[in-house]
Amino acid sequence: MLIPDELAQRIVDTAQGLIHRNVNIMNREGIIIGTAQVQRRGTFHKGARDVVALGRGVEIHEDQTGLYPGSRPGVNLPLVLDDRVIGVIGVTGDPEEVRGTARLIKMITELFLERELLQNLALQRMKNTESLVELLLGRNVGENLGRLRRAAKPLGFDLDLPRCVAVADISGLLSGFVERYGSSELIQERSAEAVLQHLNGAGLVDGRDAAVILGGRLVCLKAFGPGELSTVTQDWLRELAASLVKWTGSRVLGGVGALVERLEDYAHSHGQAEYCLRRATGPRPCRSIYERELAVGYVLREAVSGPAAQVLGPLFQTLDAAIRRKPALAETARVLLVHGLDSEAAAEALGVHRNTLAYRLARFREASGLDPLRRPDDALALRLAFAREAAGNG
Repeated sequence: MLIPDELAQRIVDTAQGLIHRNVNIMNREGIIIGTAQVQRRGTFHKGARDVVALGRGVEIHEDQTGLYPGSRPGVNLPLVLDDRVIGVIGVTGDPEEVRGTARLIKMITELFLERELLQNLALQRMKNTESLVELLLGRNVGENLGRLRRAAKPLGFDLDLPRCVAVADISGLLSGFVERYGSSELIQERSAEAVLQHLNGAGLVDGRDAAVILGGRLVCLKAFGPGELSTVTQDWLRELAASLVKWTGSRVLGGVGALVERLEDYAHSHGQAEYCLRRATGPRPCRSIYERELAVGYVLREAVSGPAAQVLGPLFQTLDAAIRRKPALAETARVLLVHGLDSEAAAEALGVHRNTLAYRLARFREASGLDPLRRPDDALALRLAFAREAAGNG
């Protein structure tokens, strides 16, 4: 690890306030990179260079300064990280007086540097995970297999393990961090790191998973254990939401997509998770694509947004014309479908007699040529038409 000049100066400024003596930090070449004596910054310190060469401390007394160009009386000690000398810290003064102080400052500085190194490693891992997830969620997975394998290897991420994509809207939580601590890039990075550390600490993600924050979304590629996917996915998402609420007090909505067994399907699972998230509400904040209602709705939406839309084009045109002529009749058909083709339930929901419902459905049959009560295929065609309408409205 190289000690950045800015970090060295920050350590020096902190130490100055503790011991009220001049403190210098030198790099491995003996150049002063942190000091309260501005005129000495960037100059050569012979004592520090000897510390690096010898691997041990060097004390300089008043009558020895001529032997150490650029140095002043004091104690200079090696800064050691991972058994390697990465720099030198010096405290100016009579060695007999500052020897203990220098050892204390050395210990504090090494602890600080170790913490900084761990934070930098965590930040780099977080960025590497972001790159991996963005590749997996992209539409060109097949063209990026080499990059994917290179990105996954240092993270220990098993590309062959089946996972679901889960998303949670944590924009409110992140806004709370910004309001309290500011909107700098460092604060945003530390906020994201804090959220991910919380998830790890709570056991909500483990080494098999990949969790990142993209925009205001928490995106997790989650490997689930055995069990009914509809249940385990919702249970996990509810546990995640409850944990974040308890931690920050911020409300969280989330959605989970289908199980991914091919790399090409991560993008689909992500789209399904977003579909579920858009349908999450206060009473039902955590939704899974395996819920029957959402699964059917999603399949119907997909059926009318691809090549099938071309095949069904003439039917949709006929229905559109019928709906324009008789919009009330179309609503009657919609309510009938919502109630599972149960005429009595549909009539009650509409507030009309069964005979009135039958009359309206007869008029709808004349206008559209569809008879959902007698022909199951017509009921499916109506579901597709209404699904297309819903997709067009967002």
